[in-house]
Amino acid sequence: MPLSDVQLKMQDVITHLKGDLAQIRTGRANSSLVSDIMVDAYDSKMMVKELGQITTPEPNVIIISPWDKAVITNIVGGIAKSSVGLNAVVDGDIIRIVIPPLTAERREEFIKQMHGTLEKFKVQIRQIRHETRESLKSQREAGDISEDEEKRLENELQRLHDEFIEAVEVAGKNKEAQLREI
Repeated sequence: MPLSDVQLKMQDVITHLKGDLAQIRTGRANSSLVSDIMVDAYDSKMMVKELGQITTPEPNVIIISPWDKAVITNIVGGIAKSSVGLNAVVDGDIIRIVIPPLTAERREEFIKQMHGTLEKFKVQIRQIRHETRESLKSQREAGDISEDEEKRLENELQRLHDEFIEAVEVAGKNKEAQLREI
């Protein structure tokens, strides 16, 4: 497996990590808190972002403007059923969500949850490295690459691994700083 493929796989892990971290509340309004919530609408499951425009006009308010006013109650119900812990209120033709300030205890819960998420993604990166090392070993044993080439590729693989683990840690530190910000 070429290392460019390995790099793409690791980059994909970082992309998923950033998506997961964006869904952890920080006390600030962020459209990603509600955009991917699944809602029953039109006899199927749809994401909130597919049903309307999501804006954050104030630091602690999310506004959802559904394109079809008939799905307002569906969106409110979907948000209520979700695990984000937000309360959506219908205000005419829009849905208003006020983000309550986080308590110190709740911030610590979110930080603990975030650390678990970071570890899960670090494990994915380590798994990619492990699979690639196994592939390199089998290529060397088959005679497709030399021992020197295997060592060079392993060193490059380790450099990639370290770079992406660092990216996970930086993303975690940034999110923790947001969570600790009052």
